[in-house]
Amino acid sequence: MDATITPRFMSRQGVMLQGEFRQRLIDGAYQIRAYGIDQLDPGAFAGQPGDRQFRGAVDTQGQFALNDKWVWGWDGVLMSDYYFFSDYRLYQYRDPLGSFLLLPTEALSQLYLTGVGNRSFFDARTMYWLSYSGNQSQVPIVYPVIDYSNVLNYPVFGGEFSYKTNFVNLSRDGSVFDPITTTANTNSLCTTASADPLARLPSQCLLRGFPGTYTRLTAEAQWRKSFTDPFGQIWTPFASLRADAINSSVSNQPGVSNFLPVGDTQAFRLMPTVGLEYRYPFINIQPWGSTTVEPIAQIIIRPNETYAGKLPNEDAQSMVFDASNLFSVDKFSGYDRVEGGGRANVGVQSTTQFDKGGAVKVLFGQSYHLFGLNSFAVQDTINTGLNSGLDKPRSDYVTSASYSPNSTYTFSVRSRMDEQTWNVQRFEAEGRANFNRWSIAVLYGNYAAQPELGYLTRREGILTTGSLKVASNWVVSGSARWDLEANKINQYVLGAGYVDDCFVLAANYVTSYSYSAGSAPPVLSHAFMFQIGLRTLATSSTTSGSSGLQ
Repeated sequence: MDATITPRFMSRQGVMLQGEFRQRLIDGAYQIRAYGIDQLDPGAFAGQPGDRQFRGAVDTQGQFALNDKWVWGWDGVLMSDYYFFSDYRLYQYRDPLGSFLLLPTEALSQLYLTGVGNRSFFDARTMYWLSYSGNQSQVPIVYPVIDYSNVLNYPVFGGEFSYKTNFVNLSRDGSVFDPITTTANTNSLCTTASADPLARLPSQCLLRGFPGTYTRLTAEAQWRKSFTDPFGQIWTPFASLRADAINSSVSNQPGVSNFLPVGDTQAFRLMPTVGLEYRYPFINIQPWGSTTVEPIAQIIIRPNETYAGKLPNEDAQSMVFDASNLFSVDKFSGYDRVEGGGRANVGVQSTTQFDKGGAVKVLFGQSYHLFGLNSFAVQDTINTGLNSGLDKPRSDYVTSASYSPNSTYTFSVRSRMDEQTWNVQRFEAEGRANFNRWSIAVLYGNYAAQPELGYLTRREGILTTGSLKVASNWVVSGSARWDLEANKINQYVLGAGYVDDCFVLAANYVTSYSYSAGSAPPVLSHAFMFQIGLRTLATSSTTSGSSGLQ
């Protein structure tokens, strides 16, 4: 066990004290942190939750093993006010050489139990998010979410048989609406207080989170078997049966009835699926390496999705169609939606392996809606599937390519093109290089407008990150994000650090640019972070910001 007292000296607010206690036991470990500051200038936070003299927080983590397969643990956070961590950037000190480009928006408290077998997995947890924005009533409480999956160790009808279950129960006090039009954003049509006749309509808003309680139990069994015929063709028949039992109680808050039936709703969904996947690899061997070209076709037969768009959607809100999920039987990201209707997925995959090292892999394909209801064309509370490229009889084309000449370099591109015009709807190109002393990564992204999801204009930008080991223990790092549509760098980071077995020294400078509509100049935010640490003894940090908050 050990205890550490860490003073942080603020240029405007005085000294923040942090105390940490850690203990490792025979079957696990836990830690408790406490923060406190008697602010010298609370007025710097006038009109904000931080406008108080004393501010503080407590967070704790722990994990213990029950045996070689089961662990249980917890994470917990309590704060005097929900701006405390973000105002003082306390999470950033835990990773002093990180990029800080993505700041956390909430703190998670949870209690969990996890078990892992040879071919099975169990996880049960209850979760509470503490919102840094203060909109606590709009954040759900997950009382339990339970997952279990298992793959049988013995064949069933000569194939692999697996099953999985998911149970969730959650509640939310207040509704969450997001604007998807300029009018809705300008006139605040998606706030619960708006009295405008156009307020909180599906044409103007998304219902991101519903008020009330939601319970769902899902069970699914799957079977598949692959065999190769005398010509080298690979045939894989598969079948699955999924059942969902759902109970929702939706509160009748303003505008909610425009998206969901209010009151109590009980629903039962059954989704039987049968399908066949076909692959025919062609292998060409040359003195310099080998190339495998593999046409792939997949046909899926199933009934329509029942209750499509008429039930809450909490865990299937993201929908990115690309080469990675082209051959997924169900392309939804969660359990609250289930893909229905007949579908065919086709593509060709090529893999080239060089004898002297390195490989190139390319995939190109398209998906076809054959019959029944296209689940991705159905409008639900957040329009999942719309503008995804799957919401039409012939999907957009998707492709990906990656090249790794050696362990130093990696290059990859991913793209989705309109099936009629071939216009690029989504494109990403990424390059990475890792050497002994330095590394660099560049990511370029170009995304077409998705008006039904609230993205009214094309988004385009470049994110670069890099680090250089200037000496045996010294590292400098930097990151920059360039918004090409606005033609401005909207965030960058410069940092330097020294680390050895006993001593830590780190300094970072972070600049963020916030742009508003019209010709108004950007609002600049600067932060300086400095940390000194004697490992196993103590650390001391100081920070200052040009906005006057630290």
